[in-house]
Amino acid sequence: MQTITNIYKSYRAETDSPVDKALFREICEEFNVLVVTELLLEAKSFNMRHNLSNISIRRIERNPSAPTIDWWESNKYKQELLREGKKLFDAETGEGEKWFIYYTDPWYCKYHWEKSKCRIPNKTAYRFTPTRGIKGNKEKLTALLREDDLAYLRFKKHGNI
Repeated sequence: MQTITNIYKSYRAETDSPVDKALFREICEEFNVLVVTELLLEAKSFNMRHNLSNISIRRIERNPSAPTIDWWESNKYKQELLREGKKLFDAETGEGEKWFIYYTDPWYCKYHWEKSKCRIPNKTAYRFTPTRGIKGNKEKLTALLREDDLAYLRFKKHGNI
């Protein structure tokens, strides 16, 4: 995995007058924020250049025959049932309260790397994983979709995976 430290070392080795590490980190962070903002708000794809292809956000149709659990809502409901003293569903006995909540919207959105157009050796060994957590890019996408009911329409439509 490449870290900012590895990238900075490579940059210093190839540059005659490098900037200091703190400024380099700040520039990289600002660049990444601008790229994600472009993906989220303008719904454009970003060409990473150097034969790495593009990243974008895709709108994908849900498969109704394979429902997906909404773990955030399910865990909230589970805690609510436990607070009320109710017994959770047991598959063996068939008794108790079922607590899984499934997504019902016809679409979901996710970041996508056009790996098929990537022209680097051993590309199957690589993957694109957007950051998570409070300030992560997955959370930014989720927040956008929660705040704006029509935001999903910005993103290019794709059928089932």
